[in-house]
Amino acid sequence: MTSSTLNPAVLEPLFAPWQEPNAHRIRAEKSGDPAVVKQGRRAFPIEVVNNLRSAVREWREAFYIGASDTTIQLLNHWLNRAHRQTTPDGEEFEFRYYFCQREAVETLIYLKEVRRIECLSQIIAEFGGTNAELQALGITEDEDAWSRYAFKLATGAGKTKVMSLCIVWSYFHALRESDSEMARHFVVIAPNLTVYERLKDDFGNGRVFDKDPLIPPEWRGDWNLSVVLQDEASGAATGGTLYLTNIHRLYDTAKRKKKVEEDTYAWMGPAVSKTKALDTGAALRDRITAHRRVMVLNDEAHHVWDSGSAWNEAIRTLHETILARSGCKLVAQLDFSATPKDNKGQLFKHIVCDTPLGEAVDAGIVKTPIIGQASRKLVEQADDNAAYRWEQHLLLGYERWKASQAEWEASGKKPLLFIMCDDTEAADQITQRFNTDPLFEQLNGKTINLHTNLKGKLKKVGRGKDARYEFVEDEKAISDDDLEALRKLSRELDSNASPYFCIVSVLMLREGWDVRNVTTIVPLRPYSSKANILPEQTLGRGLRRVTPPGQANELVTVVEHPAFASLYQQELAQEGLPLEIVELDRVPATTISIFPDEAHKDVNALNIQIPTLSAVFRIVPKLEGLTIQDVKKAFKPYKPLPLLSSPQPPSLALGEGGEEYGSAPPPPLGGGGGGGGGGESNGTISTFPKACLSAWQAIPLLNLPVPAPLPYKTCSNLRSFKICPCL
Repeated sequence: MTSSTLNPAVLEPLFAPWQEPNAHRIRAEKSGDPAVVKQGRRAFPIEVVNNLRSAVREWREAFYIGASDTTIQLLNHWLNRAHRQTTPDGEEFEFRYYFCQREAVETLIYLKEVRRIECLSQIIAEFGGTNAELQALGITEDEDAWSRYAFKLATGAGKTKVMSLCIVWSYFHALRESDSEMARHFVVIAPNLTVYERLKDDFGNGRVFDKDPLIPPEWRGDWNLSVVLQDEASGAATGGTLYLTNIHRLYDTAKRKKKVEEDTYAWMGPAVSKTKALDTGAALRDRITAHRRVMVLNDEAHHVWDSGSAWNEAIRTLHETILARSGCKLVAQLDFSATPKDNKGQLFKHIVCDTPLGEAVDAGIVKTPIIGQASRKLVEQADDNAAYRWEQHLLLGYERWKASQAEWEASGKKPLLFIMCDDTEAADQITQRFNTDPLFEQLNGKTINLHTNLKGKLKKVGRGKDARYEFVEDEKAISDDDLEALRKLSRELDSNASPYFCIVSVLMLREGWDVRNVTTIVPLRPYSSKANILPEQTLGRGLRRVTPPGQANELVTVVEHPAFASLYQQELAQEGLPLEIVELDRVPATTISIFPDEAHKDVNALNIQIPTLSAVFRIVPKLEGLTIQDVKKAFKPYKPLPLLSSPQPPSLALGEGGEEYGSAPPPPLGGGGGGGGGGESNGTISTFPKACLSAWQAIPLLNLPVPAPLPYKTCSNLRSFKICPCL
C-alpha cells in the first residue's frame, strides 16, 4: 500500500492547463505501483455532463455555429488573441485561460444562446442518455422555475475567472444583441465573511475586469458596470450593476422565525448578525428586484443543497419579487463549487460542467497531493495536553516542513506548515508549545492561531519593521476593526513580510482561505473518529500553487495516520485522483531554484533582452516589382507546350466592351504579321473584349506560339459563347 519512494513521473502534467484533457491517471492494479496513464478524458458519473462535453466540443470545432456575432467576437478575444501581463515582480508573461474555464463559459453560452435550453428538465431530457425523458419527469416544478446551472470546479481551478467570463458575456450580449434575454445586472453571493472578503478583492471597484483581458479594447467605451458592496445599497447607478453580498444580507427576516443568535464573532465563519444586517439588507433586496433581468452567481455553492434552506429561500424571494414587478424570471442561477454535493454525498442534479481534482492535478493547475507516512508506528500519547498527545505527528510535520523550507528558500518563497485540530483548546495548546518549546525552534514566535471561535483583541508587538500583530483572547466582543485586521492578517500569510511560518486552526478552516504557500498539512483527530474527514476540504487548504503552472512540479504532503489513508484514497478516487502514499523521509525535492551568481558575475553585463513574441504568425506572399523580363527569364528553361490545330470556329459577334480587329487576331507585339496570326491558320477571331486583349498580346512576349483556336467556353467578358484567350 505504501511506496518507499515517489516515482517522479506521477508529478509530470499530462497536458497543459489550456489544452483539452486527453489522458488521465488511474490506480495501478498492484499495490505500491505508480498510477497508470490512460488515454482519453476521464468520464463523469453523471451522463448529462459527458454528453454535454461532446456537444460543446462539436460546437467548438464547428467554429461556434449558431452563436451571435457578440459571442464569437468575445470568444475569439478571450481564447485566440495573445494577452501579455506583468507579475507583481515586473516580469511579463502570456496570460491564457485554462481549458476548464473555457469549457465552463462555453457550456453556459451553448445552453442559453445556441440551444435555448432554460430549465433542468430540458437539460436532462436532451442530454441524459438512456431513459432521459423518464428522468426529466422527476424534476419538480420548483426546480424548473428558473435556469440553474452548476459548475463543478476543483479548488484552485479559477472559479472567480469563470464568474467574470460569464458576467462579461451576459453584459455585452444584453447590450449588443437586440433580441437578447441576458442580464446586465448581477448578484454575486458569498456564504460567509471570509469568502466575501476574497470576492471583494477580485470584484471590488471592478478590479478583475481591469486586470484580466475580459473586455476587448474596442468595446471598452461600452463597458459601464458599477460594483455595489453589501453596505452600499443606497443610491443609483447607470448601466449595469454587480451586487456583491454575503447571503445573510438577502435574508428577509420578516418571512423567517426569529432565532436567538450566538453573541460571538466567527471571523473565519458565517456568523453574521441578521438583525444588524436588516436595514441595509432590505434596501439591497429592493434595489436588486427593481431590475427586470438579473443573474445570480453563488460562490461555494455546496451550501445550497437544501431546497428549504434560508439561502435558497432568499434566491426564491428575489425571483418571485422580480416576477411580480416586471413579469421576468431570474435570467439564471450559476452555482460554483469544488464539492457540489448534498448532505448524503449525492451530486447536484443541475451540474453541467465538471473539472475534478484529478484533472486539475493532471493539468498542473494545482499541487500534487501525497500522503506521507512515518516509517515507525505513530502512537497517540496519553496526555490531556494536545501538544504532547500528538507530539509524534507534530514532529513529523515539523521535520517535513523544514525539508520543504530548505527546498524553497533559495527561490525566496516561504513554505507554510498547517496544523488542523479538533477543537479550539487543542489549537491553543499546540500554538503555545510551538511558540516556546526549543524542540520546535524554527517555529518559536512564528506560529499563529486561527480558528473559528476566536474572540478577543489584536495586539501590536514590536516596533518598526519588526512589528507584528498577535491575537490575544478576550471574552469581550471583538471590534469590527480588529475583525477586519485579523482577516487581512490571514490573507497576507504568503508574503515574506509576514513573520509566521505555521498556522494552527480548528478542523476545518472554512472555504475562502486562499493561502498558496502551504506545503505540509497535519490533520489531528482521534484514531477512533467516525466522522467524515472530508479529504477534499483538508487538501483544499494546500492545493493552490506557489508558482504559476508550467514551472515547478509542486507537492503538498499530508502527514496522516494509516487508519485514514485508505479513506483518503477511496474519497479522492471519485475525483479521479489516484493518491500516492509515500514514506515521509522519501518525499523528494521537486523544485530547482536558478538565481544569478552576483558574487562572481557582472549581472548587468550579462542581461539579455528577451523579445516579446506573438503566440501565432503567418507568412503572406507578395508579388512586387516584377517586370516582363523577370517573367521571360523565369520561363526560359521550359520548352513551349505543343498545341494541336483544330477546325476553324465560326466568326464571333462583338463582345461587350470589345473592339474590331478584322478577321484575325491582333498583330503580335514586336513582330509577326496580321493575316492568319503568323503563318498557319489558327482560326478566325472577329473581336476581343478589352479585358482580354492584354492577355492575348502578352503571348508573343513569352516566346509562345499563337495558340490554335481554343475550345468553346463561356467568358464573363462576352455575352455569348466565344473564343477568348483568357480561357
